[in-house]
Amino acid sequence: MDDSKDEKSICFSALMIPSEKWLEAFDHLIAMRRAMKASHGIYTRLELHATDWLGGRGNVAPTTVRRAERMKLFDSALDEICKIPDIAIFNAFGPRASEETLFKYLIQRFENTVKARQDQAIVISDEGKNYDHLLRKMRRINYIPSARGAWQSGATSKNIPAERVVEDIVYRDSRRSLFIQAADFCAFSLLRFESPTDKARAMGFDQSFLRLEPVLFKRAFAADPRKLGIIRA
Repeated sequence: MDDSKDEKSICFSALMIPSEKWLEAFDHLIAMRRAMKASHGIYTRLELHATDWLGGRGNVAPTTVRRAERMKLFDSALDEICKIPDIAIFNAFGPRASEETLFKYLIQRFENTVKARQDQAIVISDEGKNYDHLLRKMRRINYIPSARGAWQSGATSKNIPAERVVEDIVYRDSRRSLFIQAADFCAFSLLRFESPTDKARAMGFDQSFLRLEPVLFKRAFAADPRKLGIIRA
């Protein structure tokens, strides 16, 4: 998972992949990077960071790769992410002041999904942030409001500790993780879909997020007004 933010908004994107499909997914991302090198000379060890990539910054290949070509490669990368075997993408968006609330909602959707599958999960995140205190608290105190107004006991909320996310969050250097780089591309596409800038509209990547629609986990938030399952605070 990774986040993307601007002055007012923050969003999270998380790629849920079954552990037995991990190697196949990893090989798919490697093949994507090799294809980018073959078509445009993009360095295979280059960290793909959406803000810099679409901003035209950095030495990404032996020859100049113009913004228009970067835009095409950005969309192509999102298309390839959709082809990762059995992938499901969870998304959350809201004001920056709601960052911790959004994160807790996202973890709760992980919990619900993994519990329904009678499975367990680990969460891998980019370095530079720490949400361990939130996850640890959810394992002890995690009041869930009733969708029907009240639980059988009559209470409007019930403490249901999160128990399916194994261990603390694993933090990785994004430069060394193709999966976090993929999550970064998804998160930035979501940010500019929900909070578009003039440049995003001009270049067309304000709509790039919709390329992920086939693999969005829409059950994560049925009340999303866009009907895309985007969790909101």
